[in-house]
Amino acid sequence: MIGQTSLASLPSLRAYDSRRISSWNTSGENSDFWRIEAGEKRVIGEIDEPGCIKHLWMTLGLPAEDYCRRIVLRMYWDGSAEPSVECPIGDFFGLGHGMRKDFITAPLQMSPQ
Repeated sequence: MIGQTSLASLPSLRAYDSRRISSWNTSGENSDFWRIEAGEKRVIGEIDEPGCIKHLWMTLGLPAEDYCRRIVLRMYWDGSAEPSVECPIGDFFGLGHGMRKDFITAPLQMSPQ
């Protein structure tokens, strides 16, 4: 049967070290976020070893209804100058229509409402 456990076991790594990349506030205050202005690019994480990204979590606070189409996600592998992933963030997470709606599937979930 295909479900959450079969998708989670796809990478099947045996011995591994777990890592986390976060926007934590180094001052200790309760401002755990990055403000990214229009046109600005932000490196979320750089990983120098082989690995598997198993989870992406973020919140986006924008007044524009179409923000899922305005924010572009880019991922680069192995020092490539060109991104392997380059698409609106909504498309990457299953919202090709750009509308903010709750949905849950085996590999993806979005709950903006």
